[in-house]
Amino acid sequence: MSIFSLSCSNKTVEKEMKMPMLFDTKEQAVKEAYKFKCKGAHQMGDKWMPCYMHKHNH
Repeated sequence: MSIFSLSCSNKTVEKEMKMPMLFDTKEQAVKEAYKFKCKGAHQMGDKWMPCYMHKHNH
C-alpha cells in the first residue's frame, strides 16, 4: 500500500481547482462569470465556460 501526498503552496491554483468551470448551459456559465472577474460565456465542446474569452492567468 502506498500513500500519495501532493502539497501546493499556490493558493490561486487551489481555488481554481475547487471552482466548477464547465457548465451545461450558457446561462449557468454567465451567472458564474463574476466569480472569475469577467462577464459572458464561451462554448468549450458541448459545455460552457464563464468569460467571453478563454483566459489563462498563470
